[in-house]
Amino acid sequence: MLNKLRIALVLLIIGAASGLSIVAVNQATEDVIRENRLREEHELYFEIFDLEKPDSLDVDEEPRDVYCRREAKGYDADRQKIGEVHFFCVEDEAVHERAEVYDGDGNQIGQVFRVDDVNEHGEISTLVAVDMNGEIIEVAIARTENTPNYVQRIKDNHLDDFIGQNIQDVEFYDGRTGATITYGSIRSAVNLTGENIAADRALADYRRIFPDADSYEVVYDYALGCIDSRRAIYDGDEELLGHIYPAEMDNEHGTIHLHVAIFEEIFYGVKAARPDRASEEKLEALEKYEAYEGESIHDIDLDYEETVYDETINHLIEQAIVRCQESDEQRELRQLFRWASSKGETVDIDEEPLIDYTPYYDEDDERLGNVYTGEIDTDPLSGDYEGGPLNLSVSIDTDGVVNNVIINSDEESGFASDMLEEEISMFRGIDAPIDEGEIDSVFSGATTAGHSVNDIVKAALDYHAEREDE
Repeated sequence: MLNKLRIALVLLIIGAASGLSIVAVNQATEDVIRENRLREEHELYFEIFDLEKPDSLDVDEEPRDVYCRREAKGYDADRQKIGEVHFFCVEDEAVHERAEVYDGDGNQIGQVFRVDDVNEHGEISTLVAVDMNGEIIEVAIARTENTPNYVQRIKDNHLDDFIGQNIQDVEFYDGRTGATITYGSIRSAVNLTGENIAADRALADYRRIFPDADSYEVVYDYALGCIDSRRAIYDGDEELLGHIYPAEMDNEHGTIHLHVAIFEEIFYGVKAARPDRASEEKLEALEKYEAYEGESIHDIDLDYEETVYDETINHLIEQAIVRCQESDEQRELRQLFRWASSKGETVDIDEEPLIDYTPYYDEDDERLGNVYTGEIDTDPLSGDYEGGPLNLSVSIDTDGVVNNVIINSDEESGFASDMLEEEISMFRGIDAPIDEGEIDSVFSGATTAGHSVNDIVKAALDYHAEREDE
C-alpha cells in the first residue's frame, strides 16, 4: 500500500491540475509548474505498482499510437529502463483518462483510470488502479469539493476495502460509509473502470471489421513507411480472424489514420481509426470501399479520385496490400530501405568500427543506397565495455541521408534495443557533413551503448560521403 502522506501530496498536485487554474507570472513559470506536476503524476503511477522511483523521465507528448495522448518512460541513474506509462483518452464523459503501466521489460502490469464526477457537494476526481488480473491495487480521491470531514472518513476507513477485489465483481459497503453521496461517486468510478476495461478502444474499432474480435497482437512492427504494423485479430476461441494494418499519412487536409483489413489476399474492409474524430466527408469517402469487402485485393479499383481524401486512402490501401504480400526476405530488406527489392554483394571495409557495406536496389534494379554494418567492443569513453559487442546496421541512401538504424546484437542488458524503440528514429534524415551537436543530442547523457551507436552512425555517414563523392 502506498505511503498515505506521499499519495496525499501527489494527489493534491494532480487535483489542482484537474480543476484549478494556476496563475503564473510568465510562460516560463507555467512550463516549470506543468513539468513538475507531470513528473509527480508519472512517479505516482510507478509507485502504485511498486516500481522503483525513476531518476529521469522522458515524456513524449506526440506518440505514434493514434490512441495514445502521452508516454512517460522512467530510467534509473544508469539509464536502464524502470518502466513506462502510456496515457489514453477514454470515450466516456465521466472518465477523464486511462493510463497503461509497463515494467522495465515492456510487460504491461496494470492500468489506472481517472474518473471525474459532479455530485450534490461539488466535483470529485477518483483514481482506480487495476493489475492485469483485474485485481484492484488502489482507489484514491485525487481531488474533491465534497465535505472535508466526510471525505477524510472515506479515505481513512473505506478506500482500502476495494484493494484486492476483482474490478468485475466488487462488493460495495454503502450502508456503513456514513457519506453516501461521496461514496456514491467513488462507487460510480469503480463501476466505470470495470466497464471501460471490458471495452478496449482499439478492439472496439477492430470489431467494426471483425465483429467477433476478442483480442489482438502485433505480428510485425514496421520501421519505415506509412503502415505501422500487422496485427492479428482473434476470436474468443483464439482462432485467427484476419489481419489489420494500421496506416497513417498526412495530406493537405490533415492526418489520416486508417485500419486496413486483409487476410489471405481477401479485402475485409477499411475503416477510420477513431471514427469519432473523423469528419463526415472522410467517413463518406471510406464508404465506397465497402463494395470490395470479401473481394480479392487484386480487384480493388484504386485509381478513381472523387474526394480530397481518395488519393491518400488509395495509397494507404495499396501499401497495406504490398505489406500483406511481401515475403520474410522482402520484409527484412524493407526494414532498411522502404522500396528495397534486392541487394548486391557485400563489400568488406577495413576501417573500424565499420565491418562492411551492401548495396540495396529497388524492383527496377536502381540503387537505393548502401547498408553499413558496424560493431564496437569497447566503450569509446573509458575503453571498457562490460556489456559485450554492439552490432548494428545503418542504411544511407544515394543522397547521403540516413534511412534507418537497426540494432542486430546487443549484450548490454537490452539497453540498446530499448533505444531502438524509443530514440533511434531520430537518426533518420541525418546526413553528412555531420552536425556534431545534432547527432550527439540523440543520445545526450546516454551510456556505453549510446556512445557506440553515435560512433558507428558517424563513421558510416563519413565513409558514405567520401565514396559517393568519388
